[in-house]
Amino acid sequence: MCGYYRNFVNNYSTVASPLTDLTRLDTLWDLSDECEGAFKRLKHALMNHEVLMVPDPQKPFIVTTDASQYGIGAVLAQQDGKKLRPIEYMSKKMLSKKLAKSTYEGELYALYKALVHWRHFLLGRLFYVMTDHQTLKWIKTKPALSDALKRWIEVIDQYDFKLEYLKGEYNKVADVLSRRADYLGALVSDFGVSKEVTQSLVGAYQEDPVTMNVMRELQAKDKVTESEFVMVDGLLYLDKTSVKRLVVPSSERLCSLFLGECHDATRHFGYKKTSVNLVHRFWWPGMLDDEKKYVETCQVCQRDKPQTQAPLGLLKPLPIPAGPGQSVSMDFMDTLVTSKSGKRHIFVIIDRFTKYARPVVMPETATTDHVIKLFQDNWVCDFGLPKTIVSDRDVRFTSELWKKTAEQMGSQLHMTSGNHPETNGQAEQMNRVVQHLLRHYIKPSQDDWDEKLPLIASLYNNGIHSSIGVSPNQLHLGWKPISAIEFLLPENRSFATPGTLEYGVQYEKLLQ
Repeated sequence: MCGYYRNFVNNYSTVASPLTDLTRLDTLWDLSDECEGAFKRLKHALMNHEVLMVPDPQKPFIVTTDASQYGIGAVLAQQDGKKLRPIEYMSKKMLSKKLAKSTYEGELYALYKALVHWRHFLLGRLFYVMTDHQTLKWIKTKPALSDALKRWIEVIDQYDFKLEYLKGEYNKVADVLSRRADYLGALVSDFGVSKEVTQSLVGAYQEDPVTMNVMRELQAKDKVTESEFVMVDGLLYLDKTSVKRLVVPSSERLCSLFLGECHDATRHFGYKKTSVNLVHRFWWPGMLDDEKKYVETCQVCQRDKPQTQAPLGLLKPLPIPAGPGQSVSMDFMDTLVTSKSGKRHIFVIIDRFTKYARPVVMPETATTDHVIKLFQDNWVCDFGLPKTIVSDRDVRFTSELWKKTAEQMGSQLHMTSGNHPETNGQAEQMNRVVQHLLRHYIKPSQDDWDEKLPLIASLYNNGIHSSIGVSPNQLHLGWKPISAIEFLLPENRSFATPGTLEYGVQYEKLLQ
């Protein structure tokens, strides 16, 4: 949006240079005071006389509208030389979830609200409407209309305008204004939130008798307290087993903030995975009880996750593989929704030893040879040939082509019996995990699930798995990938370098 109106901002490149530098591949992401100042100056410029112009009644007005599933946006502009110059912006939340599901109704609602909002400029004169939804040209030809659409069209008919189609890639400003606010808040939240939280922690320490008592004992050089706690830059840390954990005072707001970082920001896993994130970084009395209550009352989890019950009777699990890459479990999952790219099924491949998963999108009509190619491209090329393959009795797994390919690879096929899919429980459980995680992030139309699948795979592989005690990535790759939550606190633990004797000993312990 800033780049779209850069011609009207004096010395735009100079003002925006600190932010431009951050986009370079060889530059670390460090939002300094200089970057914050540049952001605020650009924001001020777009909302003041440097960009906005006074309306000229002799020139025709141009209204540009757009709608998303979360809101609507519009810009009132006039021609200024070869460029459109804005007069006013408008942005509103989408009226209802039902309206958000219909692209046509959403775009019509955006047009209706824009005309009503700028009625004093537009009524009684000819103007132009720009939209990226071409079907609005045939508003009056639709045979069946709801009561709401009839009311909107009745108001729209009062205006004299020409509707012109604008490709979505050029409808940048109205598109930004219609986006969900908290999806655009990354820069704003990064500017100064850490300072605000630090100040809140320091202030809350003074009101919490537990932390005040610890701080007084530290000032008095108490040996026992000094062996457990340490002060760093005004913040109190619990220093045990060479791992510094931030001490959080008795403040509901701060506790909820850090619980949200460890549960909501790490994609709504259960209380066990959330507790692992917590105990490595934070400490306060009764923390695990608070964490369990937080997860049990999370509205997103309550809405998207079903109740579970342990299976009845004694299970006879398959033998544990001897190491990573030796045995894989695979299955097909039908999402019941065809994505925009024509995909409907997910081919799930899991290493039975490390629990590392690789979900692959595929069309509904995928043939056996296509499945074989997906398996070779997405698993064999990276991790080699498995000794055993566990699967159900899908026609593609029972086909002669699949059996011949497995024989050529030297892999043994272990298939479930018809009435016992729990034999392949690893893949069945992974299907369920993928469904749960996708529900949090897909659009209401659900046709973007294939775009979210790499994110889901990353979240699962970086989460602590209850059966192995570490993340699948750490056991499969031998090292732990860095996640966003690691940047909340300074590095407080050392990792062995791959190739060293210490690294080999640690990894051997993990395997054992």
